[in-house]
Amino acid sequence: MSFIDRTYPDIVRDVLTNLTQGITGEAHPIDYDPNARPVQVPDLVLLHRPVKRVSTVQGFIPGAKPDDLPLPYSFTLNDYELVGDPRDPQDVSRIHFVPFGRKPAPGTTVMVNYYPRTTDPVPVNDITVGSVVRTLLEAVSKELSILYTQLNLAYDSAFVDTATGSSLDRVVALLGYQRFLAGRAVGKAVFTRRAGSVGEVVIPAGTPITDAADKIRYETAESRVMFAGESTAEISIRGSSVSTATVDAGVLTVIQLAIAGVDSVINSRPTARATSDETDEELRARARDALIASNKGTVGALRNGLLQLPEVRDVKVEEMPNGVPGEIRLTVSLAPGTPVRPDQVYPDSVTARIEELRPAGIRILRDKSGETALAANVVLTLAGASQPQADIDRILASVKQTLATEVGKRGVGEKVRVQPIVAAILKDSRVVDASVTIQAKGGAAGVTGKDFVPDPGATVALSVDDVSISQPQFDQSASTAQNVPVDVRATFKLQLVGGTPAPTAQATLTQKLTQFFGTLPVDAQVDSAAVLNALRDDSKYALDPLGLNVTLSSAQQFVQIVQGGAAYRVRAGQTFSVSSVQVTQ
Repeated sequence: MSFIDRTYPDIVRDVLTNLTQGITGEAHPIDYDPNARPVQVPDLVLLHRPVKRVSTVQGFIPGAKPDDLPLPYSFTLNDYELVGDPRDPQDVSRIHFVPFGRKPAPGTTVMVNYYPRTTDPVPVNDITVGSVVRTLLEAVSKELSILYTQLNLAYDSAFVDTATGSSLDRVVALLGYQRFLAGRAVGKAVFTRRAGSVGEVVIPAGTPITDAADKIRYETAESRVMFAGESTAEISIRGSSVSTATVDAGVLTVIQLAIAGVDSVINSRPTARATSDETDEELRARARDALIASNKGTVGALRNGLLQLPEVRDVKVEEMPNGVPGEIRLTVSLAPGTPVRPDQVYPDSVTARIEELRPAGIRILRDKSGETALAANVVLTLAGASQPQADIDRILASVKQTLATEVGKRGVGEKVRVQPIVAAILKDSRVVDASVTIQAKGGAAGVTGKDFVPDPGATVALSVDDVSISQPQFDQSASTAQNVPVDVRATFKLQLVGGTPAPTAQATLTQKLTQFFGTLPVDAQVDSAAVLNALRDDSKYALDPLGLNVTLSSAQQFVQIVQGGAAYRVRAGQTFSVSSVQVTQ
């Protein structure tokens, strides 16, 4: 059963109706076919006939969608009409719902308050506002409404979706959960949709994400649905334990739980220590996922319950592996570095969780997923005509890490697809083309662009040391990179000093800007600070950094140098000419 939250006006109405010999809350079940055309709602025939007057008709109407719960509603004369008995037109004992009004939802109950035509004499007839009787009844009704509120609060406090505060703490304690307190590491992570995936992508609360070395573990603090058409989703994360360290931006890049349709994750900003306790909504999100695992005896419970363990990387559940009913084969992939005794298939924590969740009378066949070490060969084409060797080394290191991370996302028996890996490499704007060859380490040479299929019960791993990259090529030859003219146009906001005329300041700025761009070496980094330092002349003017705008344009690119903007790198063969300098005060 559930308590009904009766409000003060409803209680007063029913009390006054009873006092004046009326009928309150007469229940009439509603049963009809909502798909019939036209819809026929049976008439409600009141029990205590003949009827003089109908006071209220209350019930439920269908929700906006077929799966929505019915909504409470007070029907009016726009929705129904009172029909009299043909033998006694004054007896309005039948309620007929009109075709174009609101209709009660099938399977619900309509409650009717009304007055029979023949009743016992009313002992009290002064129920006007302010009378002694009404004042007393309203006081009693107020106390009753408070009791209803308290009963509903006690009832709601027993459920995850409605409990709050300390009541919610007690509910989730049944699942072994506790509210995270202030001081835990928290932040935001951006999940990116996999290229080519369609439809909605669900990212559940508790999804683990780690750094590349799998030494720092965070988890999502809320569930999120990435709708069709959305390419990214930013989700709150927190450290998986109280001692989890804060990290800089870009450290968390590995999703330890494979999610269909999700390509990558990254914390775009540094994490920090939480200054407040976990909210009720965040705690509910974690508890809902735990309830899935607590529903013991199902395949979903086994999978979700094991994936909640930090030492479990992936789980594959196979029903009737040998064609025999009553058997389930579990293949568990453990996180790197998880200690397992020689006489064990799984660590004690995993074995205990399986025994906790397994269906009664079902035999569990335990397999430890094998691990296939991979090697990869990469051929890259970089943008431009040349790069400093230090930059090339950084690009190669980034590509190796991307490869290792992408391979590490694959679950038990999951195919390693080359095209998504190439797409991940090409996200770096410095790389314009890439070809990848993947094969088992120490095995036969692979075929470029061909997917790698591991054994059904095995996971794959790729170390950055097993990624070889030949000397990259460039998409432009050195000859085409020569003699690239770049036009320079600049606008400055300044304050004149010592009576310096504006034309003099403008000429000085033009001369200094021409000299600055005329002496820039290849690969020099040009930003607003470098420009301001080169043009500084405290004896004539003071430059406003926010008023700086230097535009560089050529046939291939258009770049603006502004305060707080990205730095511009000088490329081989570029020659700069200052064509316009404007000043404002």
